Amino acid sequence: MNPSVLVHHPGSNHLAYELVAALQASGLPTDFDTGFFYTESGLAARLARLLPPGRRAAIERELKRRSHKGVDPARLRFLASPEIAYVALNRLGLAPEPLARVVGWRNEIFDRWVAARVRREKPAFVVGHDSSALLSQRAAREVGSLSVLNQVIGHIEAGIEVFREEGEQAPEFAETLVVPPDWIVERCRIEAVEADRVLVPSEYVRDTLIARGTKPERIAVIPYGVDSERFRPAAKPSGQKFRILFVGSLSQRKGIKYLLEAVNRLKLPDAELVLVGRRIGSEAAFAPYDGVFRHVPHVPYHEVHRLFAEADLFVYPSLHEGSAFATYEAMASGLPVVATPNTGSVVRDKVDGFIVPPRDVEALMERIELLYRDPERRRAMGASARRRAAAYTWGAYRERVAGFFAGLTAERSSTSRFSK
Repeated sequence: MNPSVLVHHPGSNHLAYELVAALQASGLPTDFDTGFFYTESGLAARLARLLPPGRRAAIERELKRRSHKGVDPARLRFLASPEIAYVALNRLGLAPEPLARVVGWRNEIFDRWVAARVRREKPAFVVGHDSSALLSQRAAREVGSLSVLNQVIGHIEAGIEVFREEGEQAPEFAETLVVPPDWIVERCRIEAVEADRVLVPSEYVRDTLIARGTKPERIAVIPYGVDSERFRPAAKPSGQKFRILFVGSLSQRKGIKYLLEAVNRLKLPDAELVLVGRRIGSEAAFAPYDGVFRHVPHVPYHEVHRLFAEADLFVYPSLHEGSAFATYEAMASGLPVVATPNTGSVVRDKVDGFIVPPRDVEALMERIELLYRDPERRRAMGASARRRAAAYTWGAYRERVAGFFAGLTAERSSTSRFSK
């Protein structure tokens, strides 16, 4: 059966998996084309079961990052070789700039493969992701399908502007900010302008697209979600330190220097900054902050909720995002959140936490210290954040996605051609 919706993504992306699960749960016949996806009955799972128990557990943990219980295994199709090549080169330590070119090569091959399917099968909707959707979008236009771009991060040109500014303001962290080749930037620019509709997770992403030519009426804002059963408040041990938590890659795109600088200057008694995630770039950039933070380089996703439960405050001073998952998880865990507008979070300023300007160390210091010294306000904001998160579960995300595509389906049935 030809799909009503064809979703495609060349790599590993939990956002794409959630979108597919949402569409399939809504009843729309939805296929998913990707590089590789793990299923319990697939070849990778069968091979993993032949390994010794210790090695098997490590391999399965890695494989399960590419899985989602809501995705129908019968509606998957793979083009694995470009993704395998990318993963291998990444694991071998290929430098960031050539690795970015490899990603572009992978995306181009995959997009061409999907475009051929679109021309053959003519699905009603073709849903691609930024940097890997241009050719399939154009194939959709040829056969009368409608193209939807799932833009998971702010416009690439907005990101490049941030990266170049950071290269001047924080040169010691510059190597954590990779500017992609011009041809990839141009591909992303054209995708965002040519797509019939664009799904974005936040007003921040929406604004970056409008500023660069995407028509506002083509954009739909649908925030992401959180598993509010797994991420939930927990009683904290008495007498523990005041724990400030950050979860994400330790790069300057996330504003990591500004968080380190704020905590270093504050020097709060009995306070601890915990950074959870892979350190990007040279250790020399972090050397001036030795002793300021505790680094947890890797935590399996099925265990990370415990770190949120042990924290008092979540800080995410990102400079360029889509809508950071970790902020939803912090809110569901009952933590007040200090974030920037560029984080794309659903945090309400002075209600669920604080929104501070990007790169503003003084504002970070002020808000962190206020919540450190005022436990009542901290608890009130955490409780408010938990209530707010209840409106942004993955179930709510699925309902919003289903409503969006129901609207497109009705529009499609009432007109023979979408306006361009």
